Amino acid sequence: MLDDPRPLSGASIVFVMGKLGVGESAARSVLQRMTAKNFIVRHKEGRKTFYTLSDRGRVVLREGQEKMFAGWQPQDWDGRWTFVRIQVPESKRTLRHQMASRLSWAGFGQVDGGPWVAPGEHDVATILGPEQAEISPIVVYGTPQPPTTEAMLVDAFELKDLAEDYAEFGAKWRKVSAESLTPVDALVKRVELHFDWLTLSRTDPQLPAELLPDGWPGTVQGELFRSMDAGLRKQESTAISGFFTGESTEFW
Repeated sequence: MLDDPRPLSGASIVFVMGKLGVGESAARSVLQRMTAKNFIVRHKEGRKTFYTLSDRGRVVLREGQEKMFAGWQPQDWDGRWTFVRIQVPESKRTLRHQMASRLSWAGFGQVDGGPWVAPGEHDVATILGPEQAEISPIVVYGTPQPPTTEAMLVDAFELKDLAEDYAEFGAKWRKVSAESLTPVDALVKRVELHFDWLTLSRTDPQLPAELLPDGWPGTVQGELFRSMDAGLRKQESTAISGFFTGESTEFW
């Protein structure tokens, strides 16, 4: 949908989600909520329903695509960190969750329940959005001073758990052969691949190489992800047109 301006058949979305184990009523409920939140735009042609991305939805997906395929951390890191201190009153738990989610997505980790830290320079005002006016964050960019060490800051990120998750990703997807799948099954498998990888990308702070342990599995699994994505994309290509028209003989 990012690269094709044609509306996507709603029935096709429900069909793919069904292949992934999501019931029809649940899938249609999600489409309704996404439409209400202006992530997608709904319109009808006769009895068929089609969806396109809204400008808001396109921005969100582009951000996710960038993090999934390219990463956000610069490789020429100069040793400086961005430190963020926010205080959200107990009465605003929803806002606290929003701020934490946005910082985590941007690659920040929280040190012992206190300040948030991330290597490199970050535009925190943009990350937190207009809601920052309610919390008046304190942001500092610089190098840690003794007795604080880089190792102490890296501990803010659950790298051990993340490494295990990467290993599970590799064990699962090395067994998949794109060439053995039908075009529709390849499309469904690619949706599943993106879900698995985005789950990892969401929790991976994408630290500079010098802060990662030797043999960091994220690098190898990133290569596996891109290889699998290319193979599945090629295999699914003949199924795509039917999903836009809603007339694919694969499932109608």
